[in-house]
Amino acid sequence: MTECGLTLVLVVGVDMKIWRVAMALLLWVGMQSSAVANTAQPVVDAQTLSALLSVPKVKVIDIRSADFYAADHIPTALSAPYGKWRGPAHNPGQLADSQYLQQLVRDLGIAQDEHVIVYSSGDSQTDFGAAARVYWTLKYVGLTHLSVLDGGYQQWQKAGLATENTTPEIQPSDFIAHINSSVVISKDELLAKVTSKDPQAQIIDARPEAFYEGKVKAPTASTPGTIAGAKNAQHQQWFSDKSATLKPVQEILQLVQQQGLDQAAETVSFCNTGHWAATNWFVLSEVAKLKNVRLYPASLAEWTQAEQALPMKNTPSRGDQILNKFQQLIKK
Repeated sequence: MTECGLTLVLVVGVDMKIWRVAMALLLWVGMQSSAVANTAQPVVDAQTLSALLSVPKVKVIDIRSADFYAADHIPTALSAPYGKWRGPAHNPGQLADSQYLQQLVRDLGIAQDEHVIVYSSGDSQTDFGAAARVYWTLKYVGLTHLSVLDGGYQQWQKAGLATENTTPEIQPSDFIAHINSSVVISKDELLAKVTSKDPQAQIIDARPEAFYEGKVKAPTASTPGTIAGAKNAQHQQWFSDKSATLKPVQEILQLVQQQGLDQAAETVSFCNTGHWAATNWFVLSEVAKLKNVRLYPASLAEWTQAEQALPMKNTPSRGDQILNKFQQLIKK
């Protein structure tokens, strides 16, 4: 009988918590011996995460505010508020330089071969984008064993799982960033694709329809509308009802096929500041397993603030913009 077979026999008849721990340990052993670059599941539920907490080389990152973290958090979780992963106020989606990100990962004590699980509050579908953006950033700097807690901290609480309010000691790591340029696209590279109308690339706007159609705009965008050639694939569609929990994989795959999102050789995801777009990137790249999905991190904040006007569509006239703004003020 193999060693793994013996393990399976021993856990028969014990309670589900021990069973989950055993399965998590087997998964970790497999991760250590496998030649596959990424064996971690991109999405984990609360019960799976609970089992993984006892597995070596697992780091849990809490990206909620420091105050929320101090009140209570998942046991062993490390605090790394979302703001640390974002850019300046005028361009929040701007990607930090690799040295800054490398130091941020080092300060969390994360090593290259560790499994990192990210969670946010889980209080909205928009909030999911924060966890997806941090996951994407960690992948950008070269980490490969990554997961997001589905539904965030709220799902952990709903499951009635233990919490703590102590802060673990961190031993800084010697992590070296190995930039994964395949997951990111720059403004200039995207501009070249838009200008040439590259038939191999699809450009998808993750924002709600009103933003896409130019009826409203974010404060960081100087112009309403969307990038020329883009189609709308709203980030909200991937969630169950109004929750921050993703739909089952099969339902997500059906949506991808129905919208033809799996037909292009390359996909570029953007929004206002690379937040909602991170959800689309995560779902299409990590859940649906599409190839060559890239995030435009600075998104329309950078695109519309460029010194020279860049190609847009659905941009209303000046008169329409004034009317839309007036209508929004009336609604308030």
